[in-house]
Amino acid sequence: MSSYVLFIFEGKVTEQNIANNLCKYILNEDDKVILRASYGFNLYQLHKEISKDEYFDTYGIIVEQLKVRENLRPEEIKVLDIEDPSKISDIYLFFDYDCHCSNADDVKLAQMLETFNDPQDFGLLCVSYPMVEAIRHQKNTDYQEELYPRSQLNSYKNWVKKERELDKKYHNWGLYDSQIWVEIIKQHLARANFLVNDTLTLPESILKQDLIFSKQQDKHFEQNNVAVISSFPLMLHDYYGKSLMERFD
Repeated sequence: MSSYVLFIFEGKVTEQNIANNLCKYILNEDDKVILRASYGFNLYQLHKEISKDEYFDTYGIIVEQLKVRENLRPEEIKVLDIEDPSKISDIYLFFDYDCHCSNADDVKLAQMLETFNDPQDFGLLCVSYPMVEAIRHQKNTDYQEELYPRSQLNSYKNWVKKERELDKKYHNWGLYDSQIWVEIIKQHLARANFLVNDTLTLPESILKQDLIFSKQQDKHFEQNNVAVISSFPLMLHDYYGKSLMERFD
């Protein structure tokens, strides 16, 4: 029987739609079943939840949320219908940095990254800086560091939508194809590598989420900026390793 890979999203719509496209063009192996569900709250609320029980179960937490929710998506019903949770081989959690939220806390985020640091244990937390719309934040195929003011995050979604310098082909994730995914993956991996290793090239090894956050703090937060990096390419790099780029050769 196929094993399961469980994606847990912060939001109920946007991340699900991106993942649907991602599964169509990238995550489409027959030996893995990708299951997707939304937690429905930000990562700081998740921190509060897991703090109640040191023996928490990641799958159990998402099941509790789904059971009290109406109008579940078909993908979420499949998550509830898992008969044997031990067949979940990997868990990836996709959340926004969202430092403008009222309950945002960098100390708590650091704790979350320490707890969720292994997809085959509690799961791997993959953070989008500053939020999921970072995947749209791209001008062309040239590797470029992109910074955004932390003090203006309330307007980030609208800014990305209207900013004329950004290439509109990255805006509608429902229309992404294999080539666009390649461009997005390479762009954000190069940005993350520049943040961590000061070289604007594709990384030679997996970039750890806690190190990315630490470098954000050291290099940008005190200057009121955040380096724009999407979580989806980082998840793919962790999942496939070096073979990720070979898939596109």
